[in-house]
This record gives sequence, structure tokens and C-alpha cells, in this order.
Amino acid sequence: MEINTEFDPIRPFNDSEVPEAIERLISNKDFYKVSNFFLPGKSLEEVQKTIRQVKTVEQFQSQFSNSFLEYIVNTTSDGLSSSGIEDIKGKGHLYIANHRDIILDTAFLQSLLQKNGIATTEITVGDNLMKNTLFSVLGKLNKVFTLYRGGGRIQMYKNAILHSKYIHNVIRERNESLWIAQRDGRTKDGNDKTQQGLLKMLLGDRRDVSRALEELAIVPVSTSYELEPCLKGKVRETYITKTTGEYTKSENEDMHSVATSVLAPKGRIHIGFGKRLNLIFKDIDEKELSNNEIIDQFVQEIDTQIYKNYKLWPYNYLAWDIVNNSQKFSEHYTSEDKIKFEAFIKDNIKDIDGDASELNSIALNIYANPVQNKLNLD
Repeated sequence: MEINTEFDPIRPFNDSEVPEAIERLISNKDFYKVSNFFLPGKSLEEVQKTIRQVKTVEQFQSQFSNSFLEYIVNTTSDGLSSSGIEDIKGKGHLYIANHRDIILDTAFLQSLLQKNGIATTEITVGDNLMKNTLFSVLGKLNKVFTLYRGGGRIQMYKNAILHSKYIHNVIRERNESLWIAQRDGRTKDGNDKTQQGLLKMLLGDRRDVSRALEELAIVPVSTSYELEPCLKGKVRETYITKTTGEYTKSENEDMHSVATSVLAPKGRIHIGFGKRLNLIFKDIDEKELSNNEIIDQFVQEIDTQIYKNYKLWPYNYLAWDIVNNSQKFSEHYTSEDKIKFEAFIKDNIKDIDGDASELNSIALNIYANPVQNKLNLD
């Protein structure tokens, strides 16, 4: 029988590849820097013996990845909650989510799904992160699918076709689920906006836009952190972009952001699940719309659900009131919240070179914009 190798460059490990992947982990000198998250208090020999017993991806996730997530939730957050998960039935969904943290958005999603008896998803990660050997092996052991970006126009088109075929294969043919961010890169200003290019990539070379998107059983997902992940880095990047017109990442900046956000305090975390977008197909079918207009309708619906299901915390309401010189949401926070929030913002921007007032404004708007987005829905 002919074996299809078309997806080999982008797919996660399958179970037959797990033992070899485990050996690659063990031989990576950097693995022992993170192994304490998976196996706290274990010696080098104990780590090797224990992890060599893993034979499948499911075993790796259940025995090790879950321990890592529980450690992160218990030590760096004030709890993980959800809404709408009771409406998730079966498998074969494409979760399109806002993107606040490089890896934790989807990591916390996997934890919630498992705790609710729902199968974990494949995870879309940009090829920039997969260049790190340790991250690549750990990622593929956790169902990471690699999204290739960049290149010339022809290469980008070929990549988009391959990505689309793979995503449709996962959802339609294998009846598995997959997570993908609504945009390239994390949201830096608090505005969770879906990129039209994402929907076009999902289409590949399909021209029956409504049907192609309907087949993916899209569910919008909102992840909100009480304390914005990597706030300092986001403020700095936004400031440099605004003042110079561009921002160039330093070498290993993404991996530094991963490490920083994993260990940083997160406050409370909430994941809100929206309704399957299949509900809007009837309206679309009754209208004579161009393909771009159909895509626009999908983008608008994803954004609407992400805004609607985004959990607002006291700091969000407080920031909106400060930005707008208002007391509109004063019932949602206390004077003590205000003192703590202002100290928190000041601490995050104090070491950034630039105009202090502008830096403060950028930080405040990261927290205020989710409130404004909800208000705009009314």
C-alpha cells in the first residue's frame, strides 16, 4: 500500500514515532532544564526511566503534559474557569481563538477539554517556534502541526494549499479537532481581530467558500487572563512600532517570551467557547454575496463571539475608566484595585526606553480595549 507522505513536513508525531522522539528528548541537554515541570523532584536517572515508558502521544499528554499544566495553574494563576464548554459535542471542530500567549492559550484549552472528557486538539504553531529543537520535539509530542510562513508569493500559495488540505484532513476525514489562532502573532493592543487571510488560507484552492468553511465546524474561543501575558514586551513592541514604523525581533525572543509567560503570575484565567458558525450559513445562503463578502461575514461573526465571550476582569474595567476619564464601571473595582493596578502598570513600563506617558497609554489600552469591543457590540 502506498503511504501518503505529503503531510510529513507539518504533521505531529504519530504513535509509532514516539519512542524515537523520547530518545531525542533524553539526549537534548536543555530537556533537563524543563523536566522538573513534568517530573518534579526526580533525579536524572528517574526521569529517563519514567519517560522511556511512554509509547503513545496520548500517554505523553496524560502523564506529563497534564502535570506541567496543573503545576502552571496551581503555582502561577488564581484558577482556570470556562463557559460554553457544555455545548461542545463530539470531535471534528476547528477552534479559532484569540491569541494572547504564545503557548499557554492552547495549553489551557487542552487541559479544560481533557477535564471535561473531550478529546484534545491538534495545535497550530508557526515555524518560527519549531526551529528550536527542544520545543519542536515537545510540540510534536503534543499534537503540534507546523504552519509555514514567509517565502515568495508562489511558495506562500503552495504552503496555504498544503495547510488547508491538512486541516480539512484532520477535521473531515479523521474527525479530530484542531486549534488555530485568529491571527499571526499575539494580540499586542488588546484588540482581538481575526485576519481575513486566515479564512482564505483555510479555503486553499476551494471556490465554494460557504461549504468549505461549513465543513470545518468552526467554534470561536476566547481566552482572557486577569494579568496580561508578557505585558512589558507587548508595550515595548507596540511603542517601537508606533515610533519607528517597524519592529524586528531579536534572536530567540519568542522562546524568551515563552519562558517568561510560563512562569509569570496570570491571575484568573477564563476560556469562553462560542457557538459553531454553522448557525450563520442559512443567512449567508439567502443572500447573493461575493466570496470576499462571505469571508467578511465569517470574520465579523468570529470577532463578535470572541468579544462576547471574553471575560472582563476588574483591571479591564478600571483601565477603560482611566482611559476615558470616567466612573462608568466603578462598581466593578475597588480603590485598592486601582492602587495595585497603577503600581502594576508602572512596574511593567519603568525599564522601557521611551516617553513614559505614551508607554502608560499603550499599557492601559491593552486592558481597556476588550471592554470597548464589548460595548461596540451593543
